[in-house]
Amino acid sequence: MVMQCRTVLFLLLVSTFLSGCAKQVDELGYEYLLIDTTSSQRDRKDTKPVPVQLMPIDVANYLTGNEIVLVSKTGEVHRSQVNLWAEPLSPQLTRLTQQRMEKNLPQITWFVKQRLPSYAIAQLSIEVDRFFADLNGLVHITGRWQLVSPEGTLIASQAFDVEDALKKDGYAALTQTLATNWLDKVVETIIQEMANVYKK
Repeated sequence: MVMQCRTVLFLLLVSTFLSGCAKQVDELGYEYLLIDTTSSQRDRKDTKPVPVQLMPIDVANYLTGNEIVLVSKTGEVHRSQVNLWAEPLSPQLTRLTQQRMEKNLPQITWFVKQRLPSYAIAQLSIEVDRFFADLNGLVHITGRWQLVSPEGTLIASQAFDVEDALKKDGYAALTQTLATNWLDKVVETIIQEMANVYKK
């Protein structure tokens, strides 16, 4: 009887320990980065050799935290506590945009954090209002961009409003769908407009 009690007690302790470990793993969760998974051989545009400063991309305040958010149709924001951005959205989007711009507009010299030249140069600013999925499996990316000349004159501007359905469930699919739509439907549109502005 004593042996049976000891066995039961031992099994309870092991069960408690294992469940505690599982809970710790759940609490650790996952962190995600926005990644460009497309081929490096993109459609390059031929432009004048001009310098442009890409300003840090400005995101709405509710997107500045590290939590990945889902938003309902009524505007309720659901913040994941275990599925997080590995770094804030603003630097991620800025870096991803710069990398695509450098590939597809190689004759433009891009300045982001580097020391600026002594003379004034054009500035590209991008604001993001929405960058999330809703509870029905649609991703939403909205905002606006503007290109300003060295003299401060508005050269080009446009709003963007992108929606796309998630092909799979899960946060990995969500973050990749956001990254793909950002690059292919937002950044590529800006690239085309800038190629028109600075065409040879």
